[in-house]
Amino acid sequence: MKKREIRQAIIGVIGGLITFAITLLLHMPIPFLIALPVGAYIGLYLATKPQLRIGSIKLKEANGEEMKQLMSDALDDIQVLESGSKISYDSEIKNLSERLYQSGISIFEHLQENPGKIPLARRFINYYLETASSLISKYDKLHKSRVKGESIVKARKDVIDGLNILTNSFDKQFEHLMQGEIMDISTDVKVLTQTVKMEEENV
Repeated sequence: MKKREIRQAIIGVIGGLITFAITLLLHMPIPFLIALPVGAYIGLYLATKPQLRIGSIKLKEANGEEMKQLMSDALDDIQVLESGSKISYDSEIKNLSERLYQSGISIFEHLQENPGKIPLARRFINYYLETASSLISKYDKLHKSRVKGESIVKARKDVIDGLNILTNSFDKQFEHLMQGEIMDISTDVKVLTQTVKMEEENV
């Protein structure tokens, strides 16, 4: 059991015991004596359950442990991109990180609304998103080490090249996930065209 889950359980137990003591002192009927403490425990446990989020975006429950883990991993990597978008010592890295962060957020929100597509995003989360996060983290550590020399200049160029490639990959991945919606629009327009044509012929 994780620390936050233990904390939730302890708070729930304390709340239940306090409620039990109050019902006992007030000489409430036995059904209340049992039901109220149990209700207090469940209520406090759920109320103190932490919600993973990025800004205002909550990490909703995905079906299955693997899907939950994928979304949790995506959350961690997007937070690294967010940190990269706020760096002040390299405007080019900052701008690329910002673009990747915005694309990542868009994909994350889409998966939140369409959890059935999470398996389709496995490659994106496990490779592209993780690689972007890794490049930004490594570059940030390199910068903070204050190492100088040609190798650092080359490393920076490699990171920029990699992030540029990834911005294109992020866009393609999002387009891939949106194929269903794109097809729906095409179908709607096709049906509309046929309907109008049929009505004009019947006039």
